[in-house]
Amino acid sequence: MTQTKLFIYILLLLTLSVKGFAQVDAVTFRFVNTAASFEVKCQAQKILAGDTTDFVISDTSDYAFYWSGTELPFENSFPSASYFFDEAGTYSFTLDVTDKNSATVYSETRTNSIQDTLKIPNVFTPNNDGINDLFIVKANGVTPLEISIFSRTGTLIFKTKAPIIVWDGRNNSGSMVSQGIYYYILTSGDPTVEAQKGFIHVFSDAKEYD
Repeated sequence: MTQTKLFIYILLLLTLSVKGFAQVDAVTFRFVNTAASFEVKCQAQKILAGDTTDFVISDTSDYAFYWSGTELPFENSFPSASYFFDEAGTYSFTLDVTDKNSATVYSETRTNSIQDTLKIPNVFTPNNDGINDLFIVKANGVTPLEISIFSRTGTLIFKTKAPIIVWDGRNNSGSMVSQGIYYYILTSGDPTVEAQKGFIHVFSDAKEYD
């Protein structure tokens, strides 16, 4: 009887070990939104028994990751990779994942159309709650942009120039603006792009702006 139990126990261990080696059925990846439309971030995913979950950094001990495609990524050998492009177009992205235990290679190729995008939000809440705390102008991340933000009385409170505009709700002196409506003028280094004008609604418990 003891030998029978021992045999069953060993068989169970072997079965679990075999299942442990069969880590994934297939791999894929998803595209992650970023502030720059000419930047594409890809996140590797594993498919097991019909369930799709993200690979994480700790998975690099069992798997090797290699990203390629129309262009090579800025970073490689990790479960995620970022690609940067100079112009709009349709690009291909390929992920090869090697199981270090079995030497099995899983591969997935996808395409993604990249467009020159300029999106300006009209509301943000700089109250440090981790939700919509920053005013971010989504753009291609290549062409310089310049934004000027004015108070209701026409006072210039903030001005900056960068390929990606990010405002945390502070004026040029470093003080937080008060809750209210502000007017902006946004210009692009691309002469074919017309200046954008509009209003920003700031909702917060921030310190009053003088």
